[in-house]
Amino acid sequence: MIRVLLLSTDLERGGLPLRLVALARRLPDRGVRPIVGCLSAAGPLSDELRTAGIETFSCDGAGRWDPRCLVRLAAEIRRRAPDLIHASLFHANLAARLVGTLDRRRPIITATVTIEIERPVHRWLESLTADRSDAHVANSSAVARHLVQDLGLSDRLVRVIPNGVDTGALAAAAPLPRDRLGIAPDAALVVWAGRMDPVKNLEFLLEVVERIRMRMRMRREVVLVLLGDGPQRAALERTVSARGLNEAVRFEGWSDNVGGWLRTADMLALPSLTEGSPNVVLEAMACGCAVIASDIPACRELIEPQVTGLLRSPAAVGPWVEAIATLAADPSLRLRLAAAARRKVGEGHELSAVVDRWVRLYGSLLGRE
Repeated sequence: MIRVLLLSTDLERGGLPLRLVALARRLPDRGVRPIVGCLSAAGPLSDELRTAGIETFSCDGAGRWDPRCLVRLAAEIRRRAPDLIHASLFHANLAARLVGTLDRRRPIITATVTIEIERPVHRWLESLTADRSDAHVANSSAVARHLVQDLGLSDRLVRVIPNGVDTGALAAAAPLPRDRLGIAPDAALVVWAGRMDPVKNLEFLLEVVERIRMRMRMRREVVLVLLGDGPQRAALERTVSARGLNEAVRFEGWSDNVGGWLRTADMLALPSLTEGSPNVVLEAMACGCAVIASDIPACRELIEPQVTGLLRSPAAVGPWVEAIATLAADPSLRLRLAAAARRKVGEGHELSAVVDRWVRLYGSLLGRE
């Protein structure tokens, strides 16, 4: 059985760590024994992995630049002796390249899951050390172009493996009862989910909601539910209070039932400034929830405008107001977009097929089937 070390910067709830856990859970059925590690202290996902019987460890870094992480990681690698290391996110990529082969030579896979626009030091170090990887995986063609054109990685090094979602489980998720949630049955329910960081552009989304509430001809009340947490949450809560949006915006924290929320919602709104391949968009598409997303490369790859969803500039409030109003008023449009979106995500992002692609990559680098 192949032993693969899956390394992440942390194991907090969020896009990449959640996808890593989903991958780890399915690898044993394909002849791969996963070992999941993180550079930070153990997070909530560490407990989930241990409960599932998956080997895990943490390097207990005091910060993302704590050099002691490298010493601890090197010791864990020597002790656990993986056949291959699969790292994701910048700090984990860097650590894997620096210490992954100190004890012996083994393939190193690194991965980028977003288009980096705000940290030039990350971009420089990623490109400087990339040749220490045997393969570098992007989760979309948009990210792959960014790696080659902006960071200068060799196109022979870069592979594309898309994000995967369990389409069957999401399609079968039960809608949540609105009466128990305290949401009026005739309200237009807009959902957002993710980590509350500045690149998610949530201040912009709050401005959209405020503008909608000022529209006298908006026929349905709009309720925005924010699922997730992160460093920007406190500031966003202050903004909601200062703008008098407490009745229109709800903070629900991390949810184990995002599928249920998406099956209940009228639409998903994702106004991010940058993304790699947003998993929540794929989840919404699989759930049959209409999507409005930023008109950025990663979202253009998933959404065909007016066919599988709507795309709008993440800098123009007016078009977002119009898009939300249009979907809120037209259930037939929502159904048409959702049906086409469900077909698209089933064709290219089914989780089992994506896991198989990872296993084939592991085997090819190890010279095994």
